[in-house]
Amino acid sequence: MQAIVADTTPLNYLVLIQAADILPNLYRRVLIPPAVKAELAHANTPAIVRAWILQPPQWVEVVSLKLPVDSALAHLDAGEREAIYPLRPNSQPSFC
Repeated sequence: MQAIVADTTPLNYLVLIQAADILPNLYRRVLIPPAVKAELAHANTPAIVRAWILQPPQWVEVVSLKLPVDSALAHLDAGEREAIYPLRPNSQPSFC
């Protein structure tokens, strides 16, 4: 099993439908960039999602970017920009 990099929307809806626990059955780890964590914890996010990200499961790991985000991605939300950009050197995660 490999790791996956997740954007805000898939995690948000999996938590809302109480199906996030399927992820560790499919992937070893779920990596999220800091912007995704911030979006999940935002005051406008549903309370159940905010509570989930404030005490995330062990299989969720917040990982900082290894490079600055490309300015060509400026039209995307922060979470999307960071989720599609490489997070770590030598890592080969999938993207969600």
